[in-house]
Amino acid sequence: MATSPRKPEVDSTNEYLGATPTMEFGVVPDFSPEIIDSPVTFKDAELEAFMNEPVMVTVLSGGKDNEAPFVQVAVNGVLQMFRRDVPIVVKRKYVERLARAKETGYEQDLERQGEQLNILKQAKSHRYPFIVNRDDNPKGGAWLRAVMAS
Repeated sequence: MATSPRKPEVDSTNEYLGATPTMEFGVVPDFSPEIIDSPVTFKDAELEAFMNEPVMVTVLSGGKDNEAPFVQVAVNGVLQMFRRDVPIVVKRKYVERLARAKETGYEQDLERQGEQLNILKQAKSHRYPFIVNRDDNPKGGAWLRAVMAS
C-alpha cells in the first residue's frame, strides 16, 4: 500500500503575520504594540534545548527573477544554508530566523477621489516562505505561529 505524502505541519504562506494597519500621509501612525497571546513559555534551559531540536523544513522558491538558489540565515554568527525547494533537517533556531524574516510592502488605492488618496495599506509577507514538513515536538506548531504573528 502506498503512503501519501505527509501534510506539512506549518505552512508559513498561510499564517497570520501580525497586524497590517493602514497609514495616512501627513499623519503620525499609532505605533502601539499588538498584544499576542503566546501559548508557549519556557525557562532558559528548556528554551535552549527546544531551540536546538531538529525540525524538517523546506524553503520555497518565491518565483522571482534572478532568485538565488540558496538562502542563508545566521544565529550567533553560525550560518545555515537552505537550498530552495529541498527539505532539510535543521535546528529550530534557524527556523525561527526564517519565520522572523518578513517584508512589508505598501499599497495605495489610486481609484478613490478626494482626500482618500493618502491612505496606504500594509501587506506583510515572508522574505523566505517555508513549510515545516516535520516537527516532533507537540509545542512546535503553536510556538512557530506565535513567532510569525509577532
